[in-house]
Amino acid sequence: MSVQRPPTVALLLDAFDACCAAADALPAPARGPALGRVNSGGWIVAHLAAQIDAWWNTGAQGLPPDAWLAEHAAAFASGAPPSAPRFADARAALERAIARARGYLDALDGYALARPAAWRDSRTVGALVARGCAHAFVHAGELAAIGALVGAPDAQLPGPLRHSSGDA
Repeated sequence: MSVQRPPTVALLLDAFDACCAAADALPAPARGPALGRVNSGGWIVAHLAAQIDAWWNTGAQGLPPDAWLAEHAAAFASGAPPSAPRFADARAALERAIARARGYLDALDGYALARPAAWRDSRTVGALVARGCAHAFVHAGELAAIGALVGAPDAQLPGPLRHSSGDA
C-alpha cells in the first residue's frame, strides 16, 4: 500500500507549477527591468528560486547552495534594492532549485511534517511547507499581474492543481 502525499506538500508542488507557468507566460517587456515600482520578473523568479534553495536544498538536505543563486544572494533577499537579473538565468535557477528539492519533498509524510525544522528556528517542517505554499502563490500572482500590465492573458491562477487533485 502506498502512502498518500500530505495535502500541503501536494499544494506546495502545485504552487511551484503555478510559479513556473506564470514565469513562462511572462511577455518579454515584463522580463526586463522593473515596471514602475513593482519588482522585475527576473527578480521575482530569482527570489523564489533562492527561497526554495535555502529552505529545501541547503537547509533541509544540507546540499551546497546553487552557485548562481549564491553568487547573487544579496540581490534576491527580501528588502534588497531593486534589481533585474537576467530572466533566463533566474528561470534556470528556479528549475534547478525545484528539481533538487523534489526528492526531499516527495519523501515527506505526516511524521516528517511534525518534526522541527532545525534550519528555520525550530518551526515544524509542516509549517514551512504551508508558508512555502503561500509565498510561492503570492509571487505567482505577482508575476501574473506584471504580465497583465503588458498584455498577457489572465493566468487563471491557481491553475489545475494537478498534485493536489491526484492527477500528477
